[in-house]
Amino acid sequence: MELYLIRHAQSMNNARPEQDRVEDPPLSDIGHQQCIHLAKWIPSLKLTRLVTSPFLRTLQTTDHIVRSLRLRPEVRIDLHEQGGCVSGPTRDVFSGRPGMTRSQICSQFPEFNIAPNIGCNGWWGSKPFETEDVAQQRATRLLARAVVELAGTQARVAYVMHGDIERLVLAQVHTEPLETPFNTSVAKLLISPDGCKLEEYNCVDHLPDDLVTS
Repeated sequence: MELYLIRHAQSMNNARPEQDRVEDPPLSDIGHQQCIHLAKWIPSLKLTRLVTSPFLRTLQTTDHIVRSLRLRPEVRIDLHEQGGCVSGPTRDVFSGRPGMTRSQICSQFPEFNIAPNIGCNGWWGSKPFETEDVAQQRATRLLARAVVELAGTQARVAYVMHGDIERLVLAQVHTEPLETPFNTSVAKLLISPDGCKLEEYNCVDHLPDDLVTS
């Protein structure tokens, strides 16, 4: 089984100073351009399943991807960025925010299959900032679920997610430090009943040089 971890395209937060960032930014103009190139390239992966984080930037990235694929994306909370949906200038004063509600996601992305635990209070539900320990536990569960569901199958699955949680997932199978992945970069994991192997990381072969951002 092949699992591809795809970081979202450049968001408006990626292009802003840290003090001007917002809780759930859309893609930037450059981000949409990156997605166009990604969508042209991604049929080569022959995906059988597509799963996405509920943040707006990942949903928009996924929306570009599915224009080239005959797949119905699945929206799952556990792919979200490390920390959750929060607002504030620094971690010590972060406050939890709701995140997009089920109806908001349905309105903008009507073809997406939304997890049942995303309801009217938003996918994050204004919980506090997720600590690094809790994020690591979530990353462990993410990989364990993939192994249970997909090892020994012929599935080719892509998770559209975020750089920090991607590195936490991959740290379970790759001991050396990993650089921050580029926007729309692709990592490839081979998963079998014998274990997991990182075969490729931070691949941006689909992007021209002037659209490579982090």
